[in-house]
Amino acid sequence: MAGSLAGVEGAARSGRDRGRDPRALLVVLVTAAAACVSQAFGRFTYSLLFTDVRDDLGLSNTVAGAIGSSNLGAYLLGSLAVGLIVGRLGLARTLAVGIVGSTASLAVLSWGPSLPVVFPAATTAGFFGAWVWITGPGLATAAVGPARRGMAVGTIGAGIGIGIVTASLLASSTGVEGWRHVYRVEAFVGAAVAVGVVVGLRPELRRTPRPAGSGSAGDRPGMGAITEMPGWAGLLTAYALFAWALTSFVTFTVAVLDEDAGWTRGQAATAFTALGVGTVAGGPVFGPMSDRFGRGRALAVAFAVIIASAVVLPVGLRPWSVVAAFAFGMAFTAVPTTVTARVSDAIPPERFGAAYSAATLAFGAGLLIGPQLGGVLADRTGSFRPVFGVVVACGVVGGALALRQPADTRRDF
Repeated sequence: MAGSLAGVEGAARSGRDRGRDPRALLVVLVTAAAACVSQAFGRFTYSLLFTDVRDDLGLSNTVAGAIGSSNLGAYLLGSLAVGLIVGRLGLARTLAVGIVGSTASLAVLSWGPSLPVVFPAATTAGFFGAWVWITGPGLATAAVGPARRGMAVGTIGAGIGIGIVTASLLASSTGVEGWRHVYRVEAFVGAAVAVGVVVGLRPELRRTPRPAGSGSAGDRPGMGAITEMPGWAGLLTAYALFAWALTSFVTFTVAVLDEDAGWTRGQAATAFTALGVGTVAGGPVFGPMSDRFGRGRALAVAFAVIIASAVVLPVGLRPWSVVAAFAFGMAFTAVPTTVTARVSDAIPPERFGAAYSAATLAFGAGLLIGPQLGGVLADRTGSFRPVFGVVVACGVVGGALALRQPADTRRDF
């Protein structure tokens, strides 16, 4: 018994020591920068520019929503692709390909003269965004150890939040036709981050991937590894519902305040900026919270925040709608942070990418529904507010599933 306790304490000390290693910090920061480009720029910037792209290209809400859905549908396909190849390429090489593809897509969007160009560029951005998001947390959590996994994933979430704030500030300083300039700046940043990935992750890029089947005899291959995690079905269902709520809320925040609540474009952009600031805070707050109080509890709190935000924001009362946007921003990064940390608790690094692909497929399925359904609802009802009722429903069910999660089981790999 004493030997067993000593082993646990040693593993915990090992995890804490790794978390303070400068090399570990570098890996976390590089993956956070890559997530900023692939997620905040490649996926969520379009939510901010939804009405600008729609009006500049002369599109209906339904068609403009389809652009967002194409990005998210490709994200789903990208998740499947990563699940099939990450075992051969390794986490670092897969991330490197993803950041290059994301940056190239942003460069094409910065030109974007018409729908036939914007549509495939947005689709490609979604595809390669999955390559970065699925692999980045695996690299970061492996670098810091079990005691700081929530913190590591929270830092990556903060990187996404910084990107959203940056995009919001850029968008607020341009007119309807200035959306291309936003993507132009983002493509430049993406190129710099791609260089940083190659330089900062050089040891990881040179390392030969460990075969996925080199663990214990009970290890499940490929995406089937996710089933080794207790409560995996409920967690993935909650993650899909969160994605549905997320993409609905983020895509139509500016639209509902602008066209339903009577806010000016600048005022609506302020609310979106507050959402972005919230995403910066959400990961660092909820990551350590989940480390201390458990993944399931932190997840339930995040869903409660989603419900409250979706009730308050579309009413359009100032300053409460801005506060609601900030609160949702915190939940925006809190849920992926908590889910990712829970997966990394149960799945070793060499199989994390494939296992997390399964979680991301569930997430992507939820993402795919939101923009298209929201656009259809807006066209049929003449209002964006019904979309937020859907967000509330997703939050209620997701929160219930979070409360049913089993106790944490954290392994030191």
